[in-house]
Amino acid sequence: MKKYLNGTISDKEETLLEEFDSKLILKNKDTFRNEEDKQRIRHAISKNHKGKHNNSSFSNLAKVAASIVVLFGLGYLFFMIAPINNAKEIPVEEVVLQTEWGQKMNLTLPDGTQVHLNSGTTIKFPKKFSAYSREVKLDGEAFFEVAKNPNKPFIIQTGEVNTMVHGTSFNINNYDDKDRVEVTVATGKVEVSSNEEKVFLTQNDQAIFDRTTKNITKEHVNAADYLYWKKGIINFKDAPLAEALEALERWYGVSFIVKNEKVKRCHITASFNNEILTVVLESIIYAKKGLQFEYIEDNKIMIKGKCTD
Repeated sequence: MKKYLNGTISDKEETLLEEFDSKLILKNKDTFRNEEDKQRIRHAISKNHKGKHNNSSFSNLAKVAASIVVLFGLGYLFFMIAPINNAKEIPVEEVVLQTEWGQKMNLTLPDGTQVHLNSGTTIKFPKKFSAYSREVKLDGEAFFEVAKNPNKPFIIQTGEVNTMVHGTSFNINNYDDKDRVEVTVATGKVEVSSNEEKVFLTQNDQAIFDRTTKNITKEHVNAADYLYWKKGIINFKDAPLAEALEALERWYGVSFIVKNEKVKRCHITASFNNEILTVVLESIIYAKKGLQFEYIEDNKIMIKGKCTD
């Protein structure tokens, strides 16, 4: 502040001084009723700082006035905002929707975004989005067709991974029993981030977050291969039988018991379009000689025998 008053402040120090009030306010999260209040103050401060001056001949009188504005603004904001702590918060109503195993659902979010939920999926979102962002939480798998809004980013929280877009379509696979989170882009541009890193994806790109290493890798894929489920199609492309059975469990709401663990390593390539489970199993048994299946209970099936690729 002394350097600011006597005219010896550097550009970098002047920037830090101007940022001081915003950082101090935003650091005290408990000061705000909700995220929307915090965003409102952030936007106001950011807007004021865009008029930053660089005139080295700026008079001492003007600098004193500017300093008073900074300090007065800081005090005024705390004076106006702090009492809000004692006010009763008005909670934003949260909507929670869930699909059971073997069930799918299509829905429209408050902003017009279309969401297709796969089996065993839970989505949470506010009944009304804030003025500055659209945030949802997802456990499971879903395809999003996000309504375009360049001023209000759309953010999907999937555990340790955040996916942010403004308007695009993509698929997220985030089942708890899998060791990875997959984000596959059909159209547009997507930002996928964790605490450690972030990547940008475009059409037919896929980001894979490893829950163990916490790393994100990026691959180029055919997005259509990851979207068959939307049309009721089960598609296996050289998939281990263990992976195929997991998919069938989610798809039909059943559970499998495999007597021979080696069978799980058997690979299968097949596609089934809205077929009943018995037809799917009979096709697999026909293709993989030596395997048998037996219904133990209504929703429990035993896989027996041997499998040869």
